[in-house]
Amino acid sequence: MNKTSKLALAIAGALTAPASYAATNTGQPLEEVNVTVSPLDKPADAVAAPVSVLSGDALRDAASATLGQTLQSQPGVTNASFGGGVGLPVIRGQSANRVKVLNDNLDVADASNTSSDHAASIEPLLAERIEILRGPAALRYGSGAIGGVVNVIDGRIPTAVPEELGGALELRHNNGNSQDAGVFRLSGGAGQLAWYLDGVYRDSGNTKIPGLAIIHHEDEHREEEHAGGAHEEEEFNTDGYVGNTNSRAHGYSGGASWITDSGFVGLSVNRLENNYGIPLGAHEHDHVEHDEEHAGETEEEHAEHEELAAGEDAVRIAMQQTRYDLKGEHHFSSEYWEKLSVRLGYNDYEHVEIDAGEPGTRFTNEAWESRIELTHDNGGAWRGAYGLQLTDKDFAAVGDEAFIQPSNTRSAGLFTMKERTWGDWHLDLGGRVEHVTVDPEQDESATYNLLGLSSTLQYFLAEHQHLSFGATRAERAPVAEELFADGAHLAEARYIEGEEDLNKERSFNLELGYHHHNEEASGWHAARVEANLFYNRVTDYIYAANTGEENLAEELPVYAYTNRDAVFYGAEASVRFPLAGGHYVELFGDSVRASFTSDLDLHHGEGEADHAHEESEGRAYSRDVPRMPPLRAGLALGGDYGQWNWEWRTTQAAAQDRAGAFEEATDGYTRMDLTGRYNLKLGNTDAVLFASARNLLDEEIRNSTSLLRDFAPEMGRSVEAGVRFIF
Repeated sequence: MNKTSKLALAIAGALTAPASYAATNTGQPLEEVNVTVSPLDKPADAVAAPVSVLSGDALRDAASATLGQTLQSQPGVTNASFGGGVGLPVIRGQSANRVKVLNDNLDVADASNTSSDHAASIEPLLAERIEILRGPAALRYGSGAIGGVVNVIDGRIPTAVPEELGGALELRHNNGNSQDAGVFRLSGGAGQLAWYLDGVYRDSGNTKIPGLAIIHHEDEHREEEHAGGAHEEEEFNTDGYVGNTNSRAHGYSGGASWITDSGFVGLSVNRLENNYGIPLGAHEHDHVEHDEEHAGETEEEHAEHEELAAGEDAVRIAMQQTRYDLKGEHHFSSEYWEKLSVRLGYNDYEHVEIDAGEPGTRFTNEAWESRIELTHDNGGAWRGAYGLQLTDKDFAAVGDEAFIQPSNTRSAGLFTMKERTWGDWHLDLGGRVEHVTVDPEQDESATYNLLGLSSTLQYFLAEHQHLSFGATRAERAPVAEELFADGAHLAEARYIEGEEDLNKERSFNLELGYHHHNEEASGWHAARVEANLFYNRVTDYIYAANTGEENLAEELPVYAYTNRDAVFYGAEASVRFPLAGGHYVELFGDSVRASFTSDLDLHHGEGEADHAHEESEGRAYSRDVPRMPPLRAGLALGGDYGQWNWEWRTTQAAAQDRAGAFEEATDGYTRMDLTGRYNLKLGNTDAVLFASARNLLDEEIRNSTSLLRDFAPEMGRSVEAGVRFIF
């Protein structure tokens, strides 16, 4: 099937799940909530950029141990998993340093963007709402948001005084990894003081899967070059589960605000600790020494030593974070100025990679971020916002596996956003200038001046439907690991080489969209439809290229950061049709294709390290961008009968055979999920019994976006059930 027909299939087969999955699990109208990804207090339906909002019962149903798992059913969003403890969101094929994960509009400032084995310091079970902006958001949030934004709203800093004491308690169990989880939240206030408390505890075992954890690919040349490789992998293979994927996490938060008639000011403190394992077999090191040490043993002795070696070789990550946030708003009585918003955050993050029970490399990130925004409305003409964003991050990795040297990154950005409406037309304009400095401990500092411009034109066909066309020019500065990495990262089983002379990325993005949403209508007029086409041309795209070479000293494949021009294009489309009796049907789908438009030109220090080159026919040269999501399309049926509701959802993912140079393809799969809820009234307390059966067909699902896809597939058939009390 050629690329044109595949894209047509994605649109046609999908033009038929709303922009927000929150709307799909209930037949009741949703309360219109202004999204915070826009500084101009606009509902998601009115924002020109494609925005999804996950909230309410739908968020509780989708909430999982990781952010990527929680959002993987959203249009245009997939999960880059790294075992059960790590799952990072991928938006339209973009992730890591191109997708900004925010905690109430400030960067989470953890280490998840430096490596795929580092978890995001976000607990989805504590989220009140998650906003996903698909496409460039660098205008407001800086160059790290060139591919999109995931904004997690948790309500730690109250914005109003509750009328009475309120809260919630939730308990849940998942048999797919023997996970027990509990969450509580409590809020109250008196006079002008409002306060908030929450906490979460999560304990899970190894992830259960259908079949073997590690798969082997047929490659005669590699078998000749690495005759012992299959045995090394078999040493850590497991059947029916992924070894060393258990985890334990707990966190708690407290916040308080002083509320006035013109605004508020508040402070919150959050503490999070997370201990999770890296799947066995991914951390390939010292295997040869192990084999040599126990050569000549009997089968019984060898099996016993293999079992001990698997336990000794287990790698875990012990993460802890303390975060402080200040937030304030002042509403003016002026006819021109509307609101002044101030945000200040400080994050003290660290994690230690524990190897064979001993502390190893220690990663730290001490980060400050401040944001000031001032909005105005001149009475019907131009409405807009002015903003200033400042960040300062001290990042360090210390230990035997420290592949990145300590560095300080500072950035300062000024931006403005304007909008105007006349007749059936609406225009959004914006611009941003940003200065970024990356100052490493040993090498010379690098500075970048960035410019972003954006424009979107909307035409309203009717009150509840519009067409939109947007054009964005955005730039991204390379980050410390892309510039200065040089060493073995054993958790990822690869040797990483940075490039000090990287150019900044420059992207030109086009977006065409259609949106229809009218929940107050009846019959087919209440259908919710969203369709988006996008095209992104990126000059000097930065990525870690699989060179096909091996570092002889570490016996690891070499990945070298480089610039290469690329093009990304695709579509997302969905529709939800209401049926009689509270039922509904949905059709949905998304697709992204990415290819390089220039040849590979590596400058990764040839001669500075011992490399062995591998020739693999048909794979050495490829213009496919690695680890792209597959084409997805699906169908959902559901019903809402007031006291209880249900949804059955099936997603078909195609095989991803455009894996990139020296990368392996992944098979397609069919994922079938069933969820249900039953609402009870216990005195003054509302209770919800809920259950979710996931991957009902027990499919072997290996995410093409995951660096660990050959070692750790997704969870097999599982059932999660629990109870939620709201008072």
